[in-house]
Amino acid sequence: MRSIIRSCVLLFSAAFTVLIPVHISAAAPVTIEFWEQDGADQQAVLDEAIAGFMKDNPGIVVKRTHYETEELRKYYYSSAIGGEGPDVVLGPNDNLGVFVPAGLVAPIDMVVGDKYLKEFDPVALSCAEYDGRQYMLPDRLGNELCLIINRKLVSKAPATWDELVAIGMKLKKEKKAEYPLAFHMIEPFFSVPFFGAFGVQMFDNPASAKAKPTLNTPQMAEWCRFLVKIKKDGIIPPECDYDAASTLFTEGKVPFLINGPWSFVHYTENYSMDLMIARIPPIGGKYPSPLCAVKGYTVSSKVMGDKKKSGAVSLFVRYMTGKNVQLKICNTTKQLPSLKSAAADPVFLSDPMISGQKAQLEKSVPMPIIVQMRAIWDAIKPVQQELLAGKVRPEAAPALMQKRAEDGIKALGIDLQ
Repeated sequence: MRSIIRSCVLLFSAAFTVLIPVHISAAAPVTIEFWEQDGADQQAVLDEAIAGFMKDNPGIVVKRTHYETEELRKYYYSSAIGGEGPDVVLGPNDNLGVFVPAGLVAPIDMVVGDKYLKEFDPVALSCAEYDGRQYMLPDRLGNELCLIINRKLVSKAPATWDELVAIGMKLKKEKKAEYPLAFHMIEPFFSVPFFGAFGVQMFDNPASAKAKPTLNTPQMAEWCRFLVKIKKDGIIPPECDYDAASTLFTEGKVPFLINGPWSFVHYTENYSMDLMIARIPPIGGKYPSPLCAVKGYTVSSKVMGDKKKSGAVSLFVRYMTGKNVQLKICNTTKQLPSLKSAAADPVFLSDPMISGQKAQLEKSVPMPIIVQMRAIWDAIKPVQQELLAGKVRPEAAPALMQKRAEDGIKALGIDLQ
Protein backbone atom coordinates (compact mmCIF):
# COMPACT_ATOMS: atom_id res chain seq x y z
CA MET A 1 0.00 0.00 0.00
CA ARG A 2 1.39 3.35 -1.04
CA SER A 3 2.11 5.90 1.59
CA ILE A 4 -0.14 8.86 2.17
CA ILE A 5 1.37 12.25 1.48
CA ARG A 6 0.56 14.69 4.24
CA SER A 7 0.60 18.36 3.18
CA CYS A 8 -0.26 21.20 5.51
CA VAL A 9 -1.79 24.00 3.46
CA LEU A 10 -3.11 27.39 4.53
CA LEU A 11 -6.63 28.16 3.35
CA PHE A 12 -8.03 31.61 3.93
CA SER A 13 -11.43 33.23 4.22
CA ALA A 14 -11.97 36.95 3.95
CA ALA A 15 -12.30 37.22 7.73
CA PHE A 16 -9.95 34.70 9.31
CA THR A 17 -7.18 32.17 8.71
CA VAL A 18 -7.68 28.42 9.06
CA LEU A 19 -4.92 25.79 8.99
CA ILE A 20 -6.24 22.61 7.39
CA PRO A 21 -4.18 19.43 7.09
CA VAL A 22 -4.82 18.02 3.62
CA HIS A 23 -4.26 14.32 3.04
CA ILE A 24 -3.51 13.49 -0.58
CA SER A 25 -3.10 9.82 -1.45
CA ALA A 26 -0.79 8.79 -4.27
CA ALA A 27 -3.22 5.93 -4.91
CA ALA A 28 -6.08 8.39 -5.45
CA PRO A 29 -4.34 11.51 -6.73
CA VAL A 30 -5.79 14.98 -7.06
CA THR A 31 -5.72 16.20 -10.67
CA ILE A 32 -5.08 19.87 -11.44
CA GLU A 33 -6.21 21.07 -14.85
CA PHE A 34 -3.76 23.80 -15.86
CA TRP A 35 -4.18 26.10 -18.88
CA GLU A 36 -1.53 28.51 -20.15
CA GLN A 37 -0.71 30.63 -23.21
CA ASP A 38 3.10 30.85 -23.01
CA GLY A 39 5.59 30.64 -25.87
CA ALA A 40 7.41 27.46 -26.86
CA ASP A 41 10.52 28.21 -24.78
CA GLN A 42 8.42 28.97 -21.71
CA GLN A 43 6.33 25.83 -22.19
CA ALA A 44 9.50 23.75 -22.00
CA VAL A 45 10.34 25.39 -18.66
CA LEU A 46 6.79 24.83 -17.43
CA ASP A 47 6.95 21.13 -18.29
CA GLU A 48 10.24 20.76 -16.46
CA ALA A 49 8.81 22.54 -13.42
CA ILE A 50 5.59 20.51 -13.48
CA ALA A 51 7.61 17.29 -13.59
CA GLY A 52 9.60 18.46 -10.57
CA PHE A 53 6.44 19.41 -8.70
CA MET A 54 4.78 16.03 -9.33
CA LYS A 55 7.95 14.21 -8.24
CA ASP A 56 7.87 16.12 -4.95
CA ASN A 57 4.09 15.63 -4.63
CA PRO A 58 3.23 12.15 -5.94
CA GLY A 59 -0.38 12.55 -4.82
CA ILE A 60 -0.95 15.41 -7.31
CA VAL A 61 -1.20 15.14 -11.10
CA VAL A 62 -0.98 18.30 -13.22
CA LYS A 63 -2.35 18.30 -16.77
CA ARG A 64 -1.13 21.23 -18.88
CA THR A 65 -3.09 22.51 -21.88
CA HIS A 66 -1.85 25.28 -24.16
CA TYR A 67 -4.05 27.90 -25.84
CA GLU A 68 -3.32 31.15 -27.64
CA THR A 69 -4.25 34.28 -25.67
CA GLU A 70 -7.69 35.04 -27.09
CA GLU A 71 -8.64 31.36 -27.26
CA LEU A 72 -7.70 30.83 -23.61
CA ARG A 73 -9.77 33.81 -22.50
CA LYS A 74 -12.79 32.76 -24.58
CA TYR A 75 -12.70 29.05 -23.70
CA TYR A 76 -12.08 29.69 -20.02
CA TYR A 77 -14.95 32.15 -19.78
CA SER A 78 -17.44 29.85 -21.51
CA SER A 79 -16.42 26.74 -19.55
CA ALA A 80 -16.11 28.43 -16.15
CA ILE A 81 -19.56 29.98 -16.47
CA GLY A 82 -20.87 26.41 -16.57
CA GLY A 83 -18.79 25.33 -13.59
CA GLU A 84 -16.25 23.49 -15.73
CA GLY A 85 -12.84 24.35 -17.14
CA PRO A 86 -9.36 24.48 -15.61
CA ASP A 87 -8.44 24.86 -11.97
CA VAL A 88 -5.46 27.14 -12.64
CA VAL A 89 -4.74 29.55 -15.50
CA LEU A 90 -1.43 31.20 -16.39
CA GLY A 91 -2.01 34.30 -18.49
CA PRO A 92 -1.71 38.09 -18.77
CA ASN A 93 -3.17 40.36 -16.13
CA ASP A 94 -5.74 41.91 -18.44
CA ASN A 95 -7.65 38.60 -18.16
CA LEU A 96 -8.78 39.92 -14.78
CA GLY A 97 -10.93 42.55 -16.47
CA VAL A 98 -13.05 39.68 -17.83
CA PHE A 99 -12.66 36.99 -15.17
CA VAL A 100 -13.23 38.99 -11.98
CA PRO A 101 -16.53 40.77 -12.81
CA ALA A 102 -17.97 37.38 -13.80
CA GLY A 103 -16.88 35.86 -10.48
CA LEU A 104 -14.77 33.20 -12.20
CA VAL A 105 -11.56 33.52 -10.15
CA ALA A 106 -10.87 33.54 -6.42
CA PRO A 107 -8.88 36.25 -4.62
CA ILE A 108 -5.37 34.83 -4.62
CA ASP A 109 -4.75 35.64 -0.94
CA MET A 110 -7.43 33.03 -0.15
CA VAL A 111 -5.21 30.50 -1.96
CA VAL A 112 -1.69 31.34 -0.80
CA GLY A 113 -2.13 33.74 2.13
CA ASP A 114 -1.09 37.33 2.76
CA LYS A 115 2.33 36.35 4.14
CA TYR A 116 3.40 34.76 0.85
CA LEU A 117 2.26 37.81 -1.11
CA LYS A 118 4.70 39.97 0.87
CA GLU A 119 7.55 38.14 -0.87
CA PHE A 120 6.57 39.73 -4.21
CA ASP A 121 7.50 43.03 -5.82
CA PRO A 122 4.85 45.69 -4.97
CA VAL A 123 4.70 46.88 -8.59
CA ALA A 124 4.04 43.32 -9.79
CA LEU A 125 1.28 42.93 -7.22
CA SER A 126 -0.31 46.25 -8.17
CA CYS A 127 -0.51 45.04 -11.78
CA ALA A 128 -2.45 41.99 -10.58
CA GLU A 129 -5.12 43.83 -8.60
CA TYR A 130 -8.73 44.45 -9.52
CA ASP A 131 -10.80 46.95 -7.56
CA GLY A 132 -8.19 46.90 -4.80
CA ARG A 133 -8.14 43.10 -4.34
CA GLN A 134 -5.37 40.68 -5.35
CA TYR A 135 -6.64 38.11 -7.85
CA MET A 136 -3.44 36.97 -9.55
CA LEU A 137 -0.12 35.60 -8.35
CA PRO A 138 2.41 37.19 -10.73
CA ASP A 139 5.37 35.16 -11.95
CA ARG A 140 7.02 37.75 -14.20
CA LEU A 141 6.99 41.52 -14.47
CA GLY A 142 7.59 43.63 -17.53
CA ASN A 143 6.15 44.12 -20.98
CA GLU A 144 7.20 47.71 -20.48
CA LEU A 145 8.69 49.75 -23.30
CA CYS A 146 12.32 50.77 -22.86
CA LEU A 147 14.89 52.83 -24.69
CA ILE A 148 17.08 50.41 -26.65
CA ILE A 149 20.45 51.83 -27.66
CA ASN A 150 22.78 50.66 -30.42
CA ARG A 151 26.19 50.67 -28.71
CA LYS A 152 27.87 50.84 -32.09
CA LEU A 153 26.51 54.36 -32.43
CA VAL A 154 26.10 55.53 -28.83
CA SER A 155 28.22 54.52 -25.83
CA LYS A 156 26.22 56.13 -23.01
CA ALA A 157 22.52 56.41 -22.23
CA PRO A 158 21.22 59.99 -22.54
CA ALA A 159 20.30 61.57 -19.20
CA THR A 160 17.63 63.87 -20.69
CA TRP A 161 15.40 64.07 -23.75
CA ASP A 162 17.36 67.08 -25.00
CA GLU A 163 20.56 65.03 -24.78
CA LEU A 164 18.94 62.19 -26.73
CA VAL A 165 17.90 64.62 -29.45
CA ALA A 166 21.34 66.28 -29.53
CA ILE A 167 23.16 62.94 -29.87
CA GLY A 168 20.78 61.75 -32.57
CA MET A 169 20.84 64.99 -34.56
CA LYS A 170 24.65 65.06 -34.45
CA LEU A 171 24.74 61.54 -35.91
CA LYS A 172 22.20 62.63 -38.50
CA LYS A 173 24.30 65.65 -39.46
CA GLU A 174 27.37 63.41 -39.76
CA LYS A 175 25.39 61.04 -42.06
CA LYS A 176 25.77 58.24 -39.51
CA ALA A 177 22.02 57.99 -38.90
CA GLU A 178 18.84 59.02 -40.65
CA TYR A 179 16.84 59.89 -37.54
CA PRO A 180 17.60 60.04 -33.81
CA LEU A 181 14.70 57.81 -32.74
CA ALA A 182 12.18 55.30 -34.07
CA PHE A 183 9.10 53.68 -32.58
CA HIS A 184 5.81 52.22 -33.78
CA MET A 185 3.83 55.38 -34.61
CA ILE A 186 0.52 53.67 -35.43
CA GLU A 187 -0.29 51.79 -32.23
CA PRO A 188 -0.78 54.16 -29.25
CA PHE A 189 0.80 51.62 -26.89
CA PHE A 190 4.14 52.98 -28.16
CA SER A 191 3.26 56.67 -27.76
CA VAL A 192 1.36 56.67 -24.45
CA PRO A 193 4.62 56.34 -22.47
CA PHE A 194 5.01 60.06 -23.15
CA PHE A 195 1.78 60.68 -21.20
CA GLY A 196 3.86 60.63 -18.02
CA ALA A 197 5.99 63.56 -19.13
CA PHE A 198 2.91 65.73 -19.63
CA GLY A 199 0.69 64.53 -16.80
CA VAL A 200 -1.92 62.84 -18.98
CA GLN A 201 -4.31 60.44 -17.25
CA MET A 202 -6.50 57.97 -19.16
CA PHE A 203 -9.08 57.45 -16.39
CA ASP A 204 -10.28 59.14 -13.25
CA ASN A 205 -9.69 55.84 -11.41
CA PRO A 206 -7.92 53.22 -13.56
CA ALA A 207 -8.46 50.47 -10.95
CA SER A 208 -12.23 50.87 -10.83
CA ALA A 209 -14.78 48.95 -12.86
CA LYS A 210 -16.66 52.28 -13.10
CA ALA A 211 -13.67 54.25 -14.43
CA LYS A 212 -14.41 57.22 -16.67
CA PRO A 213 -12.07 58.45 -19.45
CA THR A 214 -10.17 61.70 -18.89
CA LEU A 215 -8.63 62.40 -22.30
CA ASN A 216 -9.99 65.89 -22.98
CA THR A 217 -7.47 67.90 -20.97
CA PRO A 218 -4.82 70.60 -21.53
CA GLN A 219 -2.20 67.97 -20.67
CA MET A 220 -3.38 65.80 -23.57
CA ALA A 221 -3.13 68.80 -25.89
CA GLU A 222 0.51 69.22 -24.78
CA TRP A 223 1.17 65.57 -25.58
CA CYS A 224 -0.35 66.06 -29.02
CA ARG A 225 1.83 69.10 -29.68
CA PHE A 226 4.88 67.10 -28.63
CA LEU A 227 4.16 64.31 -31.14
CA VAL A 228 3.62 66.78 -33.95
CA LYS A 229 6.83 68.63 -33.08
CA ILE A 230 9.15 65.61 -32.99
CA LYS A 231 7.84 64.54 -36.38
CA LYS A 232 8.15 68.05 -37.84
CA ASP A 233 11.69 68.45 -36.45
CA GLY A 234 12.84 65.18 -38.03
CA ILE A 235 13.52 63.48 -34.70
CA ILE A 236 11.32 60.55 -35.78
CA PRO A 237 10.54 59.35 -39.32
CA PRO A 238 7.51 60.81 -41.16
CA GLU A 239 5.81 57.39 -41.02
CA CYS A 240 6.81 54.26 -39.15
CA ASP A 241 5.11 51.04 -38.14
CA TYR A 242 6.61 48.31 -35.93
CA ASP A 243 8.56 46.54 -38.69
CA ALA A 244 9.86 49.79 -40.16
CA ALA A 245 11.11 50.96 -36.76
CA SER A 246 12.89 47.64 -36.17
CA THR A 247 14.45 47.70 -39.63
CA LEU A 248 15.78 51.23 -39.16
CA PHE A 249 17.34 50.09 -35.89
CA THR A 250 18.87 46.84 -37.15
CA GLU A 251 20.28 48.64 -40.20
CA GLY A 252 21.96 51.23 -37.96
CA LYS A 253 19.86 54.10 -39.30
CA VAL A 254 18.63 55.15 -35.85
CA PRO A 255 20.69 54.99 -32.63
CA PHE A 256 17.63 54.84 -30.35
CA LEU A 257 14.56 52.61 -30.50
CA ILE A 258 11.55 52.34 -28.21
CA ASN A 259 10.52 48.70 -27.90
CA GLY A 260 9.90 46.01 -25.29
CA PRO A 261 11.77 43.05 -23.73
CA TRP A 262 10.23 40.62 -26.21
CA SER A 263 12.45 42.15 -28.92
CA PHE A 264 15.85 41.99 -27.20
CA VAL A 265 16.80 38.45 -28.19
CA HIS A 266 15.65 39.12 -31.77
CA TYR A 267 18.18 41.93 -32.12
CA THR A 268 21.07 40.25 -30.33
CA GLU A 269 20.75 36.76 -31.80
CA ASN A 270 19.53 37.53 -35.33
CA TYR A 271 21.56 40.69 -35.92
CA SER A 272 24.42 40.32 -33.42
CA MET A 273 23.67 43.80 -32.08
CA ASP A 274 25.39 45.14 -28.98
CA LEU A 275 22.56 46.70 -27.01
CA MET A 276 22.16 48.93 -24.00
CA ILE A 277 18.80 48.96 -22.22
CA ALA A 278 17.84 52.22 -20.52
CA ARG A 279 14.79 54.18 -19.44
CA ILE A 280 13.26 56.76 -21.75
CA PRO A 281 14.83 60.01 -20.52
CA PRO A 282 12.86 62.84 -18.89
CA ILE A 283 11.30 65.63 -20.92
CA GLY A 284 11.51 68.97 -19.13
CA GLY A 285 12.38 67.13 -15.92
CA LYS A 286 9.41 64.72 -16.07
CA TYR A 287 9.84 61.05 -16.95
CA PRO A 288 7.76 59.23 -19.54
CA SER A 289 5.82 56.36 -17.95
CA PRO A 290 5.42 53.23 -20.09
CA LEU A 291 2.68 50.80 -19.19
CA CYS A 292 3.86 47.66 -17.44
CA ALA A 293 2.09 44.38 -16.96
CA VAL A 294 2.48 40.96 -15.42
CA LYS A 295 1.69 37.42 -16.32
CA GLY A 296 0.62 35.16 -13.52
CA TYR A 297 -1.60 32.51 -11.99
CA THR A 298 -5.32 32.76 -11.32
CA VAL A 299 -7.34 30.10 -9.54
CA SER A 300 -10.88 29.15 -10.47
CA SER A 301 -13.54 30.01 -7.92
CA LYS A 302 -14.88 26.46 -8.11
CA VAL A 303 -11.65 25.17 -6.57
CA MET A 304 -12.31 26.89 -3.25
CA GLY A 305 -15.26 24.62 -2.49
CA ASP A 306 -13.01 21.55 -2.44
CA LYS A 307 -10.52 21.45 0.48
CA LYS A 308 -8.38 18.75 -1.10
CA LYS A 309 -8.23 20.45 -4.52
CA SER A 310 -7.62 23.91 -3.08
CA GLY A 311 -4.81 22.53 -0.94
CA ALA A 312 -3.16 20.93 -3.96
CA VAL A 313 -3.60 24.10 -6.01
CA SER A 314 -2.02 26.20 -3.25
CA LEU A 315 1.06 23.96 -3.30
CA PHE A 316 1.18 24.08 -7.09
CA VAL A 317 1.01 27.86 -7.59
CA ARG A 318 3.55 28.44 -4.82
CA TYR A 319 5.93 25.99 -6.49
CA MET A 320 5.46 27.52 -9.93
CA THR A 321 6.10 31.05 -8.64
CA GLY A 322 9.13 29.95 -6.61
CA LYS A 323 12.56 31.42 -7.16
CA ASN A 324 14.06 28.62 -9.28
CA VAL A 325 11.14 28.46 -11.71
CA GLN A 326 10.93 32.25 -12.02
CA LEU A 327 14.62 32.57 -12.87
CA LYS A 328 14.30 29.95 -15.60
CA ILE A 329 11.15 31.53 -17.05
CA CYS A 330 12.58 35.04 -17.00
CA ASN A 331 15.77 33.86 -18.69
CA THR A 332 13.64 32.90 -21.71
CA THR A 333 11.39 35.99 -21.70
CA LYS A 334 13.98 38.60 -20.67
CA GLN A 335 11.42 39.95 -18.23
CA LEU A 336 11.91 40.61 -14.54
CA PRO A 337 11.01 38.09 -11.83
CA SER A 338 8.13 39.17 -9.62
CA LEU A 339 9.55 37.46 -6.53
CA LYS A 340 11.88 39.81 -4.65
CA SER A 341 14.41 37.07 -3.85
CA ALA A 342 14.60 36.07 -7.52
CA ALA A 343 15.08 39.67 -8.63
CA ALA A 344 18.03 39.98 -6.21
CA ASP A 345 19.72 36.78 -7.40
CA PRO A 346 23.20 37.19 -8.97
CA VAL A 347 22.09 35.13 -11.98
CA PHE A 348 19.39 37.70 -12.67
CA LEU A 349 21.59 40.70 -11.96
CA SER A 350 24.31 39.42 -14.30
CA ASP A 351 22.02 39.55 -17.35
CA PRO A 352 22.04 43.15 -18.68
CA MET A 353 19.02 42.44 -20.87
CA ILE A 354 17.00 41.83 -17.72
CA SER A 355 18.64 44.02 -15.08
CA GLY A 356 18.73 46.98 -17.49
CA GLN A 357 14.95 47.19 -17.30
CA LYS A 358 14.85 47.94 -13.60
CA ALA A 359 15.29 51.70 -13.99
CA GLN A 360 12.51 51.83 -16.58
CA LEU A 361 10.12 49.81 -14.44
CA GLU A 362 10.62 52.28 -11.61
CA LYS A 363 9.09 54.93 -13.89
CA SER A 364 6.37 52.70 -15.35
CA VAL A 365 2.71 52.49 -14.40
CA PRO A 366 0.49 49.40 -14.31
CA MET A 367 -1.60 48.76 -17.39
CA PRO A 368 -5.28 49.28 -16.49
CA ILE A 369 -6.98 45.91 -16.75
CA ILE A 370 -10.57 47.14 -16.83
CA VAL A 371 -12.56 46.45 -19.99
CA GLN A 372 -12.75 50.21 -20.72
CA MET A 373 -9.11 50.06 -21.90
CA ARG A 374 -10.26 48.63 -25.23
CA ALA A 375 -12.31 51.77 -25.81
CA ILE A 376 -9.31 53.95 -24.89
CA TRP A 377 -7.07 52.25 -27.47
CA ASP A 378 -9.80 52.47 -30.11
CA ALA A 379 -10.26 56.16 -29.33
CA ILE A 380 -6.61 57.24 -29.39
CA LYS A 381 -5.40 55.26 -32.41
CA PRO A 382 -7.37 56.92 -35.25
CA VAL A 383 -7.05 60.42 -33.81
CA GLN A 384 -3.30 59.97 -33.33
CA GLN A 385 -2.96 58.97 -36.99
CA GLU A 386 -4.99 61.99 -38.08
CA LEU A 387 -2.89 64.18 -35.81
CA LEU A 388 0.41 62.99 -37.29
CA ALA A 389 -1.03 63.28 -40.82
CA GLY A 390 -1.88 66.93 -40.16
CA LYS A 391 -5.63 66.31 -40.49
CA VAL A 392 -6.49 67.42 -36.97
CA ARG A 393 -4.96 70.13 -34.78
CA PRO A 394 -3.40 69.25 -31.38
CA GLU A 395 -5.92 71.54 -29.68
CA ALA A 396 -8.87 69.67 -31.21
CA ALA A 397 -7.57 66.11 -30.79
CA PRO A 398 -8.31 65.62 -27.04
CA ALA A 399 -12.04 66.29 -27.43
CA LEU A 400 -12.22 63.86 -30.36
CA MET A 401 -10.47 61.15 -28.32
CA GLN A 402 -12.75 61.73 -25.35
CA LYS A 403 -15.89 61.47 -27.48
CA ARG A 404 -14.69 58.24 -29.13
CA ALA A 405 -13.75 56.77 -25.74
CA GLU A 406 -17.12 57.60 -24.19
CA ASP A 407 -18.99 56.15 -27.17
CA GLY A 408 -16.85 53.00 -27.04
CA ILE A 409 -17.43 52.51 -23.33
CA LYS A 410 -21.17 52.95 -23.74
CA ALA A 411 -21.07 50.34 -26.52
CA LEU A 412 -19.61 47.94 -23.96
CA GLY A 413 -22.74 48.39 -21.90
CA ILE A 414 -21.08 50.52 -19.21
CA ASP A 415 -22.97 53.51 -17.81
CA LEU A 416 -20.79 56.61 -17.51
CA GLN A 417 -23.21 58.46 -15.23
